[in-house]
Amino acid sequence: MSASASPDRSDGLVIGLVGFAHLLSHFYQIALGPLFPLLRAEFDVSYTALGLIVTVFFGTSAACQAFVGILVDRHGADRLLLFGVLMMSSSIFLMGLAPSYWAFLPLAVTAAFGNCVFHPADLSILSAKVNPQRMGRAYAIHGFAGTSGYFLSPVIIFYGVVSFAGWRVGLMTAGAIGWFAAFLLYKFRDALRMPAGSVDSSAGLPGMAFYLRLITSLPLIAAFCYFALISGALIGMQNFSATVLVEIYNAPLYLATAGLTAYLGASAAGNLLGGEVADKLQRHALIATTGLTLSAVCIGCIAFLPLSMPVIIILFGGVGFCGGATHASRDILVREAAPAGATGKVFGFVYSGLDLGGALAPLLFGWLMDDEMYRGVFIAMTAMYLVCILSVLQLKQGRAAVPAEAD
Repeated sequence: MSASASPDRSDGLVIGLVGFAHLLSHFYQIALGPLFPLLRAEFDVSYTALGLIVTVFFGTSAACQAFVGILVDRHGADRLLLFGVLMMSSSIFLMGLAPSYWAFLPLAVTAAFGNCVFHPADLSILSAKVNPQRMGRAYAIHGFAGTSGYFLSPVIIFYGVVSFAGWRVGLMTAGAIGWFAAFLLYKFRDALRMPAGSVDSSAGLPGMAFYLRLITSLPLIAAFCYFALISGALIGMQNFSATVLVEIYNAPLYLATAGLTAYLGASAAGNLLGGEVADKLQRHALIATTGLTLSAVCIGCIAFLPLSMPVIIILFGGVGFCGGATHASRDILVREAAPAGATGKVFGFVYSGLDLGGALAPLLFGWLMDDEMYRGVFIAMTAMYLVCILSVLQLKQGRAAVPAEAD
């Protein structure tokens, strides 16, 4: 084996392991959604009560993720990533044994303890272990894996298991998949171990002082807002878009759901292409703003124009593809804005915006739906994409604008 082949193979192993872990985090995030009608019948509870499980999950994850960023920088991301997979998969497995509705709430909290680990841990590993010339592709595969997790979750859990064995066996099967992933992470732990000098071993105050001073960093506050808004738009797509199309156009559910399928599939493809473009052009702010602008145009057309369902489905695909193509460039911009030795804290902070958006957006979209302002769902999503453009323009100022770690 040549000397040049070894680093490539090492990069591939790291990207594959981290990508698999990220896939599982998204796989578990929507594991309960397709089961809500079954859980409602089983435990005789309202959809609002079931929605509370999701709010508890994302709210807890948002509150913990920034703190986990400190742990990543101090103790290394590899062990925390293994912890996250074990905690989340075990919580999902135990949900399959839940004797009552109330058992889901504490398990949602423990699942969130696992979920909050992924972004600060896996992005820190990629940033430290992968050749910078392949960083765009590494981030792209990371994003592609997450989108694939969203797609595979209902396919494997609902259609693959629940349809013939029941929801309890479906959740326990999903949890067992995570245990297999944890075994792989442990077996190849040497490949994921953070390099010497990448872990901040300083005492407790500097990490907290960094976060206190972070509120003066406009680029990273803009990145936090970006993730909160992009998560809100994703929640609108995943949970409300099909219902809105049924209400506005009286479309059959299978056809309305085809828009979401087009969005997710195109987003995965856009992730991969965006990684290649990011590595070759190195114009990350331009790539991100262009993709967000085109996404806003596509969703704006759906919001304001009377269109046929085939055209709407194509536009949904356009939103997904253009948005997915921005992910690698966006993550590189965040990495470049992070002070040396603080990648975990920075990714932990900005990605907690995803969970905040996931917890709050359903309230906005639910209110719009209850008041029969169906096109308002798409209008709100358009506004979210447009504000994200302003966030990227602020983020591109880079590392010079970020406060240094406290001494």
